[in-house]
Formats: sequence, structure tokens, C-alpha cells
Amino acid sequence: MTATAVMNLKGGPGKTVCVNGLAHAAAARGEAVLIGDMDPQGNTTRHLTGFHADNVPPTGTLADVLDRQVDKELADVVLPATTREGIYVAPSGFGEMQAVQDSLLGKPGGDLSVRRAFKDAKTQGRVLFDTRPAVDLITRGTMLSSDNLVIVVAPEFDAIDGMVAVIKALADLEEFMDYRLPIAGVVVNLLNKSRSDHASNLDYIRTYCANAGIPVLGEPFPLAADISRLTNAGLGMDQHPQPTARTRFFAENFAAILDGIDKEAAER
Repeated sequence: MTATAVMNLKGGPGKTVCVNGLAHAAAARGEAVLIGDMDPQGNTTRHLTGFHADNVPPTGTLADVLDRQVDKELADVVLPATTREGIYVAPSGFGEMQAVQDSLLGKPGGDLSVRRAFKDAKTQGRVLFDTRPAVDLITRGTMLSSDNLVIVVAPEFDAIDGMVAVIKALADLEEFMDYRLPIAGVVVNLLNKSRSDHASNLDYIRTYCANAGIPVLGEPFPLAADISRLTNAGLGMDQHPQPTARTRFFAENFAAILDGIDKEAAER
């Protein structure tokens, strides 16, 4: 199955929202999906398992898996999501991730640590990576272990800069590490239709992507309280207790985005 990194090199455009929505869309189809929470903030881990920095999973975290001084395999730490069958989480290492990353710097194969950890998982189902907004060793390793990448962008200058920075990072990865990671597409989030600057920035994103040959997947997600609330509760867009046409659109949109990711994978 496909391993997809979800990225933007600026914080706040909604990477965790996208990972959550895609995971639920995949599980709703009967797929098994594993989320690798590579972000030390651990929001995906908190939302889907209830564990957090002050209540770390007793079975361990990704920091333990990547730490060469600890005897932990990925399967030892993976947790089932509490909110839907078929979703599993490799929990964030929270504050320990930085120390583990520092220990891998300069070590043989340090950049390949994530790839080695997730090698078997990629044969068992879909993998989604929730990444931090920085190209450090862990993020680079995540890119090297992915088959394609989705960029989440809001129609704000900072998020657009973060999108462009991801594209530059991919070029560096290909030039200096001889690894080409294709972009499955861009997902637009947090659109406020009442703002004229959002409308012009959305036009810019679409034009930029068209010129670069990058698909814009699905329809833009609006700035919506329901999306935030469902994500924070670890729920899919189809699990709203009082579904509406709008929440059904959110669920259908994530399903369409998933189709776009799979289309890119099938064309390789």
C-alpha cells in the first residue's frame, strides 16, 4: 500500500486535520491505515488515542522505536484508535523526539531510521505521516520512507510560503539524496469566502499548482468549527452526531482527496 507524507513547512494550515480526515475516509472503506505521528506536538496521538505528553503510552512511542539504545519495534508501540476500527497510531515521541534525533545525527543510516521502522508496516496497509513543519532528520527520514506527498495549504501568505518551501525541499531531496518523492497533490484548507484576500490567494495557489503540474485535490475546505471539533475528538467527518449536508460534504471531499492520492500511486 501507499505511504503518504502530509506536509507544510509552516505551522497551522491543518496537516493534522487532513491526516485525520484521510485516515477516517480510508477506514470507512474497510482499509487498515496506520498513522505515523512524527510531530513532537503529538496532536494526532492525543486526538485518536487519548495519550499526550503528560500521559505517555506505557508501551512506548516512536522515540523508543527510533532510539538505537532501546529495543523496541514499531509493532510494539502501535495503538488502535479509540474512535474507529481500522485506524492505528504509531504515537508521537513528544519531547523525546529531539533527543533521539540528536543521537542519530552523523550516525550511519540515520536518515533511513524512519524507513527501516516502517518497512514492514507499508506491506500491511496504508500509511499516513503527520509531519512537523521543519526539514530536520526525522522529517527527511519520513520523506524518504514515503511513496508520495500531500501539501496542505491555507490561503494565507505564510502557508503559501510553507508550500513553496516543501517543493524546494523535495528538489533538494532529489538532488542531494537521489530520491524523487512525487507530489500527489495540494489540499486547500481554512478558506474564508468572505475575505477577498483569500479569494485572490486561492487563485494564486491554483495558478501556481497548474504551472507546476501539481493537482489540487478535492474542493477547498472552509474555516469551519465542525471540522475542528470533529478532528479534536478524533472523529471522522462522517461521525458527526447530527450530520448535515455540510458535514457529509466534508466526508465526501476527504474521500475524493484519497482517490486523488491513489490515482497518483497507480500512475507510477
